[in-house]
Amino acid sequence: MDITEMVVRLSRTGAGTAVMWFMVALSVMSVAVMIERLIFFQSHQGNIREIAERLNKLFMQGSYDDAKHLLKSTKGFEAEVLSAAIDGASMGPHAVRELAEGASKIERLRYERGMAFLGTIGNNAPFIGLFGTVLEIIAALYELGTQSSANASAGAVMATLSAALAATAVGLLVAMPAVAVFNYFNRRLVALQSSADALVHVLLAHLKPEAKHTPTEPETARAA
Repeated sequence: MDITEMVVRLSRTGAGTAVMWFMVALSVMSVAVMIERLIFFQSHQGNIREIAERLNKLFMQGSYDDAKHLLKSTKGFEAEVLSAAIDGASMGPHAVRELAEGASKIERLRYERGMAFLGTIGNNAPFIGLFGTVLEIIAALYELGTQSSANASAGAVMATLSAALAATAVGLLVAMPAVAVFNYFNRRLVALQSSADALVHVLLAHLKPEAKHTPTEPETARAA
């Protein structure tokens, strides 16, 4: 049995219909991820912009402990990153940058959970639908080829092909919401990252610059 015959037999077993049901299952899963991500973003949405002025005053006074205490009552991506950055205020700007970058990467992992799945569905659902369409067309053409010429009318051929294209339509229907929601959450995450970076730079602006150490002359050089 060659590969062509295997594909024909596969298509005649109703594989195209199975592909469409598989895409329906993917659609249900993607909707579940969308709802979960929406709830997560909404429940972790802080009001740090409202307290930004108070934080700026505390930074000017050098009251970093009070600023950290204020951030504890605030939720959100920016609050977590800025709170971690404040821990390094006593160690200088370099420590603040490193701690902020580390906290930002950890937070991004939490906020990006499930987004890779949506991106994968959005990119591949049309191809899965096209695969189902191809299987349906193969099965339809095989059935039409085995019928007599009198029964294989143009109307029957068109009806069979239109039914086969349903898999492609389902694939596009699954992909479009996944792509739209993926782009929406990705833009929100980029905005949160930019806001956190801006607040960290405000903190850096109030820190004293790191002291520059000049190398001392060797003892032999001074003796000379």
